[in-house]
Amino acid sequence: MQELQNQNFDPIVSDTKIPIRLGFLNSEGVPNIISLWYEQIDGKIFCATQKTAKIVTYLEKNPECGFEIAADKPPYKGTRGSGVAKIVEDRGEEILNILMKKYLGDKVSTLQKILKKNIRNEVAIEITPKKLFHYDYSTRMKDV
Repeated sequence: MQELQNQNFDPIVSDTKIPIRLGFLNSEGVPNIISLWYEQIDGKIFCATQKTAKIVTYLEKNPECGFEIAADKPPYKGTRGSGVAKIVEDRGEEILNILMKKYLGDKVSTLQKILKKNIRNEVAIEITPKKLFHYDYSTRMKDV
């Protein structure tokens, strides 16, 4: 993996509405993965979740994490890496609003109403990437 040097994820991953897959260790030390909406802001990755979600406890106990941002359809391309996560309680509402705009747009939906109803209970997950690896298998998968 290469060291992070203000790299941007967006040119690598063309579908901006795909989630990040965040790898972490649970309370028993067993690896787990969760998919979350994300946005890259100032070289960091931000997600939002309810402050009572188990992922919050797990990341507070062990902030080391891995991640992948990639589409599921060929040709496969994306970004994966590792970093350190931090729970930021006072940015949850702000980050969730950014994420709803990105993933849901301006359309009013049932999901948007549910998220807005519980927005005061949101916290932000701030991931500082330490290492990144970009991959693009478009050439070798051109006829897939």
